[in-house]
Amino acid sequence: MNKIFLYTLLMASLLLPYGCKKQLDKLPDNAKVEGNAITDQSSANIALNGVYFRLANVTSTFADWRPNQLMGGLFCGYLGNATGGNGDENNLFGSTNYTSQWERYYKQINAANGLITAVQALPDNKFINGRKEQILAEAKFLRAYAHFTLLSYFGQWFDINSSFGVINQDEFITLTNKNKPRNTVKDSYNFILQDLDYAVANCPAASTNVYANKWTAMALKMRVLINRGLSGDYAETAALANTIITGSPYTLEPNLKDLFYTKGLASTEVIFGIKPQANQELVYDNMSANFIGRSAIYAAKPKLIALYDNDPRKNWIIGDPYRTSGQNYFIKFVQSTRQSTVVSETGYVFRLTEVYLMLVEATIRSGGDFAIAKTRLKQVLSKSGITNFTEIDAANSTDALLKQTYLEYSRNMVGENSIEWMALLRLPSSLITELRPTITNKIQYILPIPMSELQINTAFGPQNPGYAGL
Repeated sequence: MNKIFLYTLLMASLLLPYGCKKQLDKLPDNAKVEGNAITDQSSANIALNGVYFRLANVTSTFADWRPNQLMGGLFCGYLGNATGGNGDENNLFGSTNYTSQWERYYKQINAANGLITAVQALPDNKFINGRKEQILAEAKFLRAYAHFTLLSYFGQWFDINSSFGVINQDEFITLTNKNKPRNTVKDSYNFILQDLDYAVANCPAASTNVYANKWTAMALKMRVLINRGLSGDYAETAALANTIITGSPYTLEPNLKDLFYTKGLASTEVIFGIKPQANQELVYDNMSANFIGRSAIYAAKPKLIALYDNDPRKNWIIGDPYRTSGQNYFIKFVQSTRQSTVVSETGYVFRLTEVYLMLVEATIRSGGDFAIAKTRLKQVLSKSGITNFTEIDAANSTDALLKQTYLEYSRNMVGENSIEWMALLRLPSSLITELRPTITNKIQYILPIPMSELQINTAFGPQNPGYAGL
């Protein structure tokens, strides 16, 4: 494909009216770029920034991490719209309100594929210090993140033998190749892991935490493996966790409250985050607006409020009651003053806490030493001011300790990146029923494929089970 034509398609797919600067030490500014082919390292860096913009879901005014903040909490019944609408937990499952995420992540994949194709075609002498492999590795990490997110929301990720995976897109989509069948779950996992293995081997060893590096790629590989859950996956998850914990520059935040209230991306716990755009805190309907109540108010439901009983985090995560709805303000990000700030506009993709919790979960599931698992779990809890570990000490069965681990996933990571939702669905079915009684069928684990995909892509195949009537 002609490189200028490819670059034009790539920039069109990004839908960015603002372009990117050439350095990678920050998210791109508003230096407009058009009519340039990807011809060297500098122009490849520009296009790579555009793929990062896709991940951050950047609009014309702000990085919009709101779907990532809300979907997990809504599905788990922890968060709800206190003004009505999608706040009713019984109406969340089977809803088509979230199918826009399908298009969002395939646009990210398309942007990554355009970049990968162009960079692979360039001679090595157009790059210095191994940057060609690094750019390809970061693009493949971003492609893997998008594919895995799609599989988690729209594919039967929980059944390795299922035919209901997602479309593994490894080339730039044009009118001539838009029709493509969905892949099996097994093939979806294999494709994602192939990208991640390249990313682990070739991403930069260090970077600012708004860009991927080898540690970020390891953390994502842990998420993929712990969800797949095949023989050996838990042991590999634990090994990756120990490598990150002992070898990376990241450390647990001594006081979790400081991370969300004052430090944001400055915290040494944040492996990968979403940096707000310039003056994003001043945008009226920005991310914080969801919790302040400008156009909607996503509040803590009674289930989340009860989760923090006898937990010191309740004082800074659960705010005042919201009118007469029976819900309270959710102030994990916006503080009790409910003011939008640079820190409240920050999004979190990977934190070291999740690495610890996945290590605990993998240790339990692989039949490892409960004492080691409990020690790591207590390390996480202690960073939130917890000193009473009675329930953890008493959890001496696999199910009991998995439940305690899940509760900490929820208390610690609610509202960040649907981590609480996926952790719930990995539990044994009896625990899922206990913790979320409205889930009565695995149909509810995933969303329907958007009707637009089924209409445009005639080779896709059938709708997800249980959604044929939509």
